[in-house]
Amino acid sequence: MLQVPRAIFFDLDETLIANKMPVPILFQTVYGDVIHEHDETARTAFFTALRNNASTLWSTMFDTAHSPESQFIACFAACLQAAGHKGNTDQIAHAMFDRFLELSSSNVTLHHDALDTLTALRERGFITGIITNGMEHVQRGKIHQLGLESEVDHVTISAEARAHKPFAPVFELALTRAGVAPHEAWQIGDHALNDVAGAIRAGMQGVFYDPEQSRLATAFDDIPESPHHTIGALAEIVNLIDSTEPN
Repeated sequence: MLQVPRAIFFDLDETLIANKMPVPILFQTVYGDVIHEHDETARTAFFTALRNNASTLWSTMFDTAHSPESQFIACFAACLQAAGHKGNTDQIAHAMFDRFLELSSSNVTLHHDALDTLTALRERGFITGIITNGMEHVQRGKIHQLGLESEVDHVTISAEARAHKPFAPVFELALTRAGVAPHEAWQIGDHALNDVAGAIRAGMQGVFYDPEQSRLATAFDDIPESPHHTIGALAEIVNLIDSTEPN
């Protein structure tokens, strides 16, 4: 059963914000903007290598002292080499990453009720925050583009904790920054494992954000945890608090 929290944290991507174009299209745009050749064989080889390398990069990102950003650039360089591109692949990879940062920041828009919800929560005295997976430069670029840093009390990005959601360190860092105990916090997010199950495993309360009202039936099939509540709109958070028993 939910208890009224002191702090309410939100996932960023697909919870507070949405992408204007799908991420695969964004990567294709990056490639086209930097690589001006029209060699479909090389293009196909690049994206095949990127798909193969990306999941490994994500899972091993914190196994090395190198920054996630430098690893991502190295991934671009390796994919360029796999595709047989001529020239200085390191230089091209840096240009691709710079373009990726630009496009990632401009590719986002706030969900229609995000700002009103955050404002209402802060006006009522709740600590608010964002807990998001990703590289710091990429995620902070999105947050800055939309002015979200002034709309919440704390922003925690997984790279800062050197652990992605659903693992506990990223939640623990956010809780420490907010100065609250795990049971005093809610995490709102669209990802069953990363947001809801991860938060519950860290001792928090997990609220599943399902705007289409179509995913709950199967989202937790392979996960032992279940959400404390499910919402279809961010604005429902205020009403949910009003209907929740006080601690």
